[in-house]
Amino acid sequence: MKNGSNYYEGKFQTERLPKGTALAGTFENINPCTGETIGNFPKSTSTEVHHVCDIAKKAFGPWSRLSRVKRAEYLLKVATIIERRKEELAQAISLETGKNYNESIAEVNEALHMAQYAFSLGRMPHGEAVASEISEKDSYMLRKPKGLVAIISPWNFPLAIGAFWCAAPALVEGNTVILKPSEDAPLASQIATEIYHEAGIPDGVFNLLHGWGETGDWLARSEKVDHICFTGSAEVGQHIRRVCADSWHKTCSCEMGSKSAVIVFDDANFDLAVSASIASSFKLSGQRCVSASRLIVHRDIYDEFCDSFLSYAKQVEAGPPLTDIRFMDGGEMTPNDYHMGPLINSQQHHRVQKYNQMVREDREATIILDAFSKTPGYFISPMVYKTEWRDVPYLKEEVFGPHVAIIPFDTIDDAIRIYNDTDYGLAVGVVTEDFKKARICRDNCDYGMCYWNGGSIAAESHLAFGGVKKSGNGYPSAARTVQAVTHEVSWTVNHAKFLEFPQGMK
Repeated sequence: MKNGSNYYEGKFQTERLPKGTALAGTFENINPCTGETIGNFPKSTSTEVHHVCDIAKKAFGPWSRLSRVKRAEYLLKVATIIERRKEELAQAISLETGKNYNESIAEVNEALHMAQYAFSLGRMPHGEAVASEISEKDSYMLRKPKGLVAIISPWNFPLAIGAFWCAAPALVEGNTVILKPSEDAPLASQIATEIYHEAGIPDGVFNLLHGWGETGDWLARSEKVDHICFTGSAEVGQHIRRVCADSWHKTCSCEMGSKSAVIVFDDANFDLAVSASIASSFKLSGQRCVSASRLIVHRDIYDEFCDSFLSYAKQVEAGPPLTDIRFMDGGEMTPNDYHMGPLINSQQHHRVQKYNQMVREDREATIILDAFSKTPGYFISPMVYKTEWRDVPYLKEEVFGPHVAIIPFDTIDDAIRIYNDTDYGLAVGVVTEDFKKARICRDNCDYGMCYWNGGSIAAESHLAFGGVKKSGNGYPSAARTVQAVTHEVSWTVNHAKFLEFPQGMK
């Protein structure tokens, strides 16, 4: 393979290993549909983490001094390769995440769009010219790269988020990158790294470290890291924020969990509301950070909505996204038409079952569709129930599965209160034909993304993606990664032969 600053000694040595290979210092990539091993990936040691940090820091100087236009042009080459390898990437995503094949293709397109967007940044305005109080002075706001950006990415969007939403803008801005993918989905990041190196990106600029949580922790704690882009649980995100708080120079952008919702008013386009709610609840088996586990519905249409939602929820089938899992051996694969796949692993399967059981034991909740599991794999069917809003764990905590509460409200103030009454604030869909209602929700709900007459899922690469409260720390990803991975600095030029201060100071 082409040399690149990747796993060890600056060489791309993390080969795709045959299925079933057992080596010391490796971990298995498991197919959540079958529980079978897809392949083995190396567990990086702390020594290797520090070594790759050294490589990336050394590459920062030459890379940051390269023309921003030239840096961006690498992303055009990357985009071209993504288009050529689109099918391979989609199959890898479906294989290791169990994601519906249609969603996997959409994720590849999302990565492609981010690469294209990052390429376009190279010739876009970079900074601002601003007026000065002093007529003989010119003032500018410029952005400078922070240095080494560590990316700790999630399993549910293994290609789009880490390798492109976070990495592509960071690279264009002149940073070097180390990507640490989730141990539950390392293959897509492996292929993404191949693509960057096939595009000719210089050694040391884009680096990959496989491993478990300890690898991410070593990376986050390294004093050589200048910024951390993290996507994952609120608990791990909070740990990363503490690590950065103890550093004099390190910053972080954290996109974490949610308890997102769709609010449906009595004047809503009914079919649109039901469709948006089904998609928001069950895409990726409810394992999107913006998945709607709460449907907040006006009481006047509550019963009708519950009946209609139930009729569609009963048709949601869980099954494998591909008919043949022999990806590593080059076998043929055909997409299936199942609406959703399995949960990602046994721990998540147990977590969802725990919350489902809480609902079964609660006399104030009315179950209208109970969940069941099927084997092999970590499949689980939807759980849907009706309840008034209350202070119970399954209504306020993130479940991360096909677990949906339908909650009635009477007034717009009730709807906003219910939506805001969690520790999270990531996404909300507002379905109404009344602009005033939508505007009140826009201004009073706690969120990072709000979709009027849509569900809670509709991310696009050229928009910001992030949340508030327990869902994030105010530095969004996707297009706004640029703001997170750069320092904004002031540059003032004095053209006079004497010194004059602003504010009238002598």
